[in-house]
Amino acid sequence: MAASEVRIPVLVVGGGLAGLTTTLMLAWRGVPALLVERHSDTSKNPRARGVNFRSMELLRVAGLEPDLMAEGGAMKDFSIIIAETVTGRELRTLLPRGSWDSSDLTPAQMSGAGQDRVEPILRRHAEALGADVRYATELVEFEQDGSGLTATIRDLHTRAESTVRADYMVGADGNRSSVRQRLGIGMQGAGTLSHNMAIVFEADLEPALRGRSLALYYLQNPGFTGAFINTERPNRALVSVEYNPDKNRPADFDERRCTELVRAALGIPDLEVNILEVTPWEMASRTAERYTQGRVFLAGDAAHTMPPTGGLGGQTAIQDGYDLAWKLALVLHGQADEQLLATYEAERKPVGAMTVALQTANYIERLRPDRQDLKPHAEPSDYLGVAFGYRYRSPAILQDGADDGSPVEDPGQPCGRPGTRGAHVVFQHRGKEISSLDLIGRDFVLLTGPEGAAWARAGTLLAYNCAVPLSVYRVGSDLLDVYGKWTQRYGVTAAGAVLLRPDGYIAWRARTAASSAASALYEAFTSILFRAPDKLTASRADHNRAALG
Repeated sequence: MAASEVRIPVLVVGGGLAGLTTTLMLAWRGVPALLVERHSDTSKNPRARGVNFRSMELLRVAGLEPDLMAEGGAMKDFSIIIAETVTGRELRTLLPRGSWDSSDLTPAQMSGAGQDRVEPILRRHAEALGADVRYATELVEFEQDGSGLTATIRDLHTRAESTVRADYMVGADGNRSSVRQRLGIGMQGAGTLSHNMAIVFEADLEPALRGRSLALYYLQNPGFTGAFINTERPNRALVSVEYNPDKNRPADFDERRCTELVRAALGIPDLEVNILEVTPWEMASRTAERYTQGRVFLAGDAAHTMPPTGGLGGQTAIQDGYDLAWKLALVLHGQADEQLLATYEAERKPVGAMTVALQTANYIERLRPDRQDLKPHAEPSDYLGVAFGYRYRSPAILQDGADDGSPVEDPGQPCGRPGTRGAHVVFQHRGKEISSLDLIGRDFVLLTGPEGAAWARAGTLLAYNCAVPLSVYRVGSDLLDVYGKWTQRYGVTAAGAVLLRPDGYIAWRARTAASSAASALYEAFTSILFRAPDKLTASRADHNRAALG
């Protein structure tokens, strides 16, 4: 019998990148959340190395960029190479050293921090904002009803059980997700690609790295297939090798064998090696048939499992969590109807499937060119398109013209159409230069052109009278367009307007003036927030009453 009962708006199951991001961003938006994770602490494995530009654009709104950069440093020295060994014959250079310049695409930096460094930062910020994060705690069971769900959780140290009553639950509990299995949600895709052994070790890496701060090697060797990546800690790295489970067991990888594998991977037969951790893991390619069932949402590896070849698995998990958090917060704060939550699957599932396809194609190219049987039927989009240029389509995205159906947009040639990420434009605001992406975060953001005074007035009145979470900026007065790129990158005239969501995606656009800016903007918000006109109007009074208690 449960010893206690907890009442919480959102229960998050799983303390990886997806679960921690969801919990952090809910807390940042004023929504209490309880996270339970069966492991005793955050990850000690430096897998999922790096926080890419798109993920950083999201995490920086809550102030995490300085900590993430302090832990991992900028990835300006990053190189990716296919080779027989780290010091041996190089077969192909995928990313030359120091060739990555994103300054025209984003204000965000890319951190080299591994998952073992990122997770503690997410946890620390979440707890500082009041989130309840419990490790060594497992989900025992749960049951949904019309108004929420009831779950039983167990402290693995004391064995004490608690009952949790929540409005919603997020299953972010990994590729073997018990939440997904209990919901009966199946998986689609190629399935298991390989069995691998991850070896974290310490050694003198200077002879192998030759002054490089960060290097990723995909190893195609006659004796093994695997990968090498160093960490932000000097002389600490990870080697992962494939093995045949019909011939080997995880227990066969003792210290002696792991040392031999590390030496073979680096191509240094007499290297002194200190083995720190050895972990078996399965490389798979699959996506969940559904991301949502009732009041439960799947995120991260519970929703999509992909090879790490491309580094987008952890990024997709972070972005899942961010998307869920802002939508759940709007619904729980009474600012949007529950129908908004259905757009999570509509928007994120295609992105997950596209990312799995790209990383699977990378696995064939970089590690197993003999596995042409795994090649996707359609040619996947390139890295920048998938990582930066993915498009959303849902009822919360109001298209303003014919849709060409493309899953991505070239980030270097943005057009401002609804469903795409708002382009980076440099503005001067209050005496200093900022990016258009520095304006996103808690609220929707309405950007209007120099001749868009009617849009600005309509947005200000809407925000006040209807308690819509909206900030309004007028280019030419509030914001000065430093390089004159605003109208081109957003596809509007000087009299137009663009509505950015809290994730920086364009929800609606007016290319020029309208006969009634107030009516047009009002109708857009009723659609985007799935609110009937009378409910949208009443929300300001409801908000004021709630504030007065």
